[in-house]
Amino acid sequence: MRKVSVAIVCALAAVAAVAAIATAQGTVPSLAVTASPTAVSVGATGAIAPGPTQLQISRAQSRAGLSMFIGLLVPGVSLQDLQAALRRDDRTRGSQALGMVSIQSSVSFSGTQTRRTVGLTLKPGLTYVMVSEPESQGDSPPASRGFATFTTGTQGNGATAPRPDATVRMVDLRFRGSRTLPRRGVVRVQNFGGGPHIAIAFPLRAGVTSSQFGRAIRSNSQSRVGRLLAGAPVELQNVLSGGGTSNDQTVSFARSGRYGLVCFVNEHNRLGMYRVVRVR
Repeated sequence: MRKVSVAIVCALAAVAAVAAIATAQGTVPSLAVTASPTAVSVGATGAIAPGPTQLQISRAQSRAGLSMFIGLLVPGVSLQDLQAALRRDDRTRGSQALGMVSIQSSVSFSGTQTRRTVGLTLKPGLTYVMVSEPESQGDSPPASRGFATFTTGTQGNGATAPRPDATVRMVDLRFRGSRTLPRRGVVRVQNFGGGPHIAIAFPLRAGVTSSQFGRAIRSNSQSRVGRLLAGAPVELQNVLSGGGTSNDQTVSFARSGRYGLVCFVNEHNRLGMYRVVRVR
């Protein structure tokens, strides 16, 4: 699994603690997860009630970049099959593992971040796989990974997912949905395409047009894109598989203004998968 440009795979991460299952009907329960570069654990025992759930994900042991993925294995694929495919992909720079799992949600930690919150509607009677992956150096494969699984029961938790502040829909090779995103709030990201996507938000300098940004993004030139930016990019969504998957990302942008959303998976940027939105 690799973050962003290479085919990225699978599920989430880590070593940790449990979460509070809310007592009031309709309240979204929380599940605590702690992630490290080498281990994954969930603090719940037994089956987890399906339905809207808020994952409180903490990073442990390391300040290095860390990605975490939550997915559902393709029928007939075991966790051991996935692990073996990831090792092969590391050797060959392939992407076989990506076809073995449907990534339902994912997040990344960078800098001083120690906690991320993501909302996910868990499906009944299934086993979810969670994978943590430290940031790799250049084209080298990650030095380690952490794996874990959890299962869901058949009795729903009775919760109702809160309405997000904005929605970003990825449909084939285009971004749709809200044109304005909250500077701080919750964005529902959905992928209705046939393949995986990501969404990276680039803050644009004043006066940069959508056409200028589009030409730079299609060129695949870091220097051309860099000249149009007003700061560091923000990851709105790490890898999310297609087929109608959806998760709620808690976002915090450093500044308001215009941002360009881009997907780089399989060079989708060169095929026009970008959109300029406003953050306020």
